[in-house]
Amino acid sequence: MPAITFALFATLLAAPAAQAQEFHENLPHLCHDFWMLSRQEIRACLDQDYREADAELNRAYREAMALLGPSQRSTLRESQRAWLRRYDAVLTSYYSRPWSGRSIVKVLPSQIRAVRDRTEYLRRYRG
Repeated sequence: MPAITFALFATLLAAPAAQAQEFHENLPHLCHDFWMLSRQEIRACLDQDYREADAELNRAYREAMALLGPSQRSTLRESQRAWLRRYDAVLTSYYSRPWSGRSIVKVLPSQIRAVRDRTEYLRRYRG
């Protein structure tokens, strides 16, 4: 991936407060470590991990919201919506590039990592 494009992704996903990168490319994943699995089995393994990470993100969000007052809940809700817009924008942009040729099997680990990173952020969130 050209350096300029990678910089664009990093910029799009930079967290407003922490300026942390939220999308990491070409991450290794345990599902890739089984040489005897077919591509379909690797995809199924990644899909399962993504579903688990997403469920955990939703649980962490609900727990954080339950601990906050109305004003803080509004702030967190807007923060979460902004994160989702950045997340969707980067993935849409990434897959729509004619040069991308990216396989979901290569990109899912990055998505999983982004979701897990956001989950950790929500667990530490105190308003």
